[in-house]
Amino acid sequence: MFHDFSRRAPGRKFIQAMWWDFIALFCGILARIFYGMKVVGAHNIPRTGGVLLVGNHQSFLDPIPHAAVAYDRQTAYIARSTLFNNKWFGALISSFNAIALKEKSDSAAIKAALQVLAQGRCLLIYPEGGRCDDGAIAPFQRGVALLIRRAKVPVVPIGLEGGFDIWPSSQKLPRFAGRLEVEAGEPIDPEVLINDPDGGIERLRLAVDRLRMNRRESIRRSTQGRFPAVGPGDQLLLPTQANVPDSATHHRPPSPQNISSSNAHG
Repeated sequence: MFHDFSRRAPGRKFIQAMWWDFIALFCGILARIFYGMKVVGAHNIPRTGGVLLVGNHQSFLDPIPHAAVAYDRQTAYIARSTLFNNKWFGALISSFNAIALKEKSDSAAIKAALQVLAQGRCLLIYPEGGRCDDGAIAPFQRGVALLIRRAKVPVVPIGLEGGFDIWPSSQKLPRFAGRLEVEAGEPIDPEVLINDPDGGIERLRLAVDRLRMNRRESIRRSTQGRFPAVGPGDQLLLPTQANVPDSATHHRPPSPQNISSSNAHG
């Protein structure tokens, strides 16, 4: 557990790496107790070298399951600068490897992100640019293409589900009900995405959404349809680019008979 920091967190001081492990472990235990957090596909994250993790963003809880699935590789995050306005909270997330992003073209944040990857570490980004409004995945912003092109490291799609039910953007505090699951997919060669910037980003978005849907169906089975709530998140994205593989359509949304009317929260 607390070991092998030169591989898991190259460039980080021992005390910094220990602190990351402690916080990730503590938050992960709480998420498992309160939300039955389930982690799938952690073995798909390369054990060494720079890795770009690309995930969907449903709630303020998301860094917890993302840290859990990438626990073997301590992860840095890009976070909007307003989260650093409170000096105490800003100091906390900074100690947890957060990088402040002031705007979409923030050159300092991009430079810091590239440095993390060049050091052989993992970096998580949320290409939607913010939390979703309805549980579905919003279009990816083009900044992810810049990072992929300049870093040229493996890209791992990560699908998360359950966070929107627990803590939607319309609520100030999370509910103490729901299930939380996360799944990491197989790494994607950056050259595949670089050679087709527009189609590549759409392919990446589809990969994240397929993983999200896997976890959505898993939660629905394990809770007998109680979670997640029926909504736009039940609709799987379909390819819109001719060069996106047909395999993107292999997963289908749950059939109506498997969606219980008891999904709505009381």
